[in-house]
Amino acid sequence: MPTIPRRYLGTWTLPSGNRADLYLGPGDALACAWDTPPSPEWSDADFEHYRRVTFPAIVRAVATATGKPVIGVSL
Repeated sequence: MPTIPRRYLGTWTLPSGNRADLYLGPGDALACAWDTPPSPEWSDADFEHYRRVTFPAIVRAVATATGKPVIGVSL
């Protein structure tokens, strides 16, 4: 049985240089490959950037790729 490839949705970089690559797989499964995953060890600048910029951008990318609306997201 052939495997369904995952689809690359983008890369986001935090002020520290920490990066995340986002993939959409079968059944709309998400895989977010971080250099260093979210943790309490993140700097305040990285956390704030993630909260205000990165996370909303990831949500928009997923909504666009799946064609499914997300509350609070305009495409």
